[in-house]
Amino acid sequence: MIRPTPPCMTCRGNIANWGPMQDTSVENSAPGASADVFPIVISTMPATPGQHKVAFRGFATFVVVITTVMLANIPTVHVNAVVPVVQIVMSVTGLLTAAFLFAQYSVQPRRALLVLASGFALSGLFAFLQTLTFPGAYGSGVVIGDELISAGWMFLWWHSTLPLAVIFYVLAKDAGEAANGSGRSTRAVIGISIACVVTIAAGLTWGVTAGAAYLPKLFKNTIEQEPLARVVDVFVLFFATTAIVLSFIRRRTILDQWLIVTLFAWLPNFIMSSFFTLQRFTVGWYMARVYAMFAGASLLFVLLTETLLLYTRLANTVVLLRRSEQRQRLLIAELNHRVKNILAQVAGAAASTRQGSRSIDDFVRSLGGRIQSMAAAHTLLSESGWQGVGLNALVCAELAPYMAGVNIKISGIDVVLTSAETQAVGRVLHELATNAAKYGALSIPCGQVSVSWHCRPTGPAATLILEWRELGGPPVASEVQSSYGTNLIRNLIPHELGGKVDLMFAPHGVTCRIELPIKQL
Repeated sequence: MIRPTPPCMTCRGNIANWGPMQDTSVENSAPGASADVFPIVISTMPATPGQHKVAFRGFATFVVVITTVMLANIPTVHVNAVVPVVQIVMSVTGLLTAAFLFAQYSVQPRRALLVLASGFALSGLFAFLQTLTFPGAYGSGVVIGDELISAGWMFLWWHSTLPLAVIFYVLAKDAGEAANGSGRSTRAVIGISIACVVTIAAGLTWGVTAGAAYLPKLFKNTIEQEPLARVVDVFVLFFATTAIVLSFIRRRTILDQWLIVTLFAWLPNFIMSSFFTLQRFTVGWYMARVYAMFAGASLLFVLLTETLLLYTRLANTVVLLRRSEQRQRLLIAELNHRVKNILAQVAGAAASTRQGSRSIDDFVRSLGGRIQSMAAAHTLLSESGWQGVGLNALVCAELAPYMAGVNIKISGIDVVLTSAETQAVGRVLHELATNAAKYGALSIPCGQVSVSWHCRPTGPAATLILEWRELGGPPVASEVQSSYGTNLIRNLIPHELGGKVDLMFAPHGVTCRIELPIKQL
């Protein structure tokens, strides 16, 4: 390939030392990187500025809702079906959120995440069970329990379990302690946790239904609350507020951010119940439940969204890994091919050098020079990623050991050779330089070697013409005995690259003209 650069250049000075190939392997940013370094679950993914903005909008919505609830304590039509519909949706939302968190736990088993998932599961169960004790939810009366006692206490269990679980999660999430230290599998631990959740839910439900006669009433009738209910609401409000404050102070991840938004969904009911007289089936009462339904589903929505994005990233990663493996197999096959070629070239050079050597020292010296020439070409190819080597750089590298002042002149346009062309031309240049150093112009101080090249367009391709001329050296014999070096100069390029080589031993010095077909850029 030809690049349009100035047509003439001369190499002088020192040539950079050959060094080992650079290590291009990819390493982890930190040894032993865990999920905290490379987050794959939302409990370790840092919250982005965009998610902070969305969470802030959720908080602003809460402020609007709570203000509206305060001003909307207006009695309206009794729609008993609202309670089961809204709470069943919230139950399903809580149980699905718990399922996703249990799945997160299976990837990163931490006790804090396990307790949080159990809290969502327990809250989801109570959201449904409370509808069974709510007066008129499924017809007249209640399905289980006492209509003035059971519903209020079930509401208390429902709204207290999640804040307590969040408080535990926030305080224990940085402990780094695995939840299954006993050696059980994560599936076994999740199964035990679900069994405990069901047992607790069943036990507390039995307590407020079968034992309703032993519990104080929280409602005067099916609409108005007792004063004790306000005290209970204050305690639940305290737990929820504590969970929000702790989550805000120790927020770092997406999960932390959206737990705050979810907890805000619990507050309107308790704020109004604790400080104002709020009755059932008012406009504010309906609004608080609808808001809780949508805000409570925010974490589930985030879990679904992040899981989908994570699946997309993992799918792309799998595709990239498969492509990388395929490319690695091709590279290994190419490496094996090149290694075999190099070994064959070294073996051929060793055998031919042995035939023309007069002594062991001469053999070692000649073979070492030829191997070093191959190494120089490979170094240049490695530095370019085997994409091609500039002819000027190749000539300078091969003639570097013989440069002394201005005894070598190099000129030509910038031509990029392929890997095969680089190796063949490099070996030919080495043999020409070695011959000149032993017998020709480079063997005496006043001798000089000129290497020049240019391109001749031939349609869509081009022909590279490289000329080697020796001047001022010892007289050259008209008849030169054939050797490994002269055979390689005459035959290597025609055989491997389809070019032409004209090597002449003229009395005034050796000349060599090489014509090589190349691609034109």
